[in-house]
Amino acid sequence: MLYEGSQLREMIHLTNTNIELRNGYGRACRMLSGIEALALDLDLFVGVGNRRRLRFLRPRSGRILFNAGSHTTRRLRGEAGEYIAHPLIQDHRPLR
Repeated sequence: MLYEGSQLREMIHLTNTNIELRNGYGRACRMLSGIEALALDLDLFVGVGNRRRLRFLRPRSGRILFNAGSHTTRRLRGEAGEYIAHPLIQDHRPLR
């Protein structure tokens, strides 16, 4: 389950064990006590765990992948031929 805002604060209070802090790539950075976790700006983090304890904190990410990995992905074009899709989506070369 994902916890945010006031729910995240409650879960940190309920968790008796250390909480793992992960970076944006999902790798463990360090272990935090409950007091250290409450000292963070919790609006920047999301907590992951179950109903009994919080497993780890990870940064709230703004990156979204669109149609990643498809061989047929094409950027959408408008009537004038200009790209209207997200700039991270690139045209793939046709298969030979």
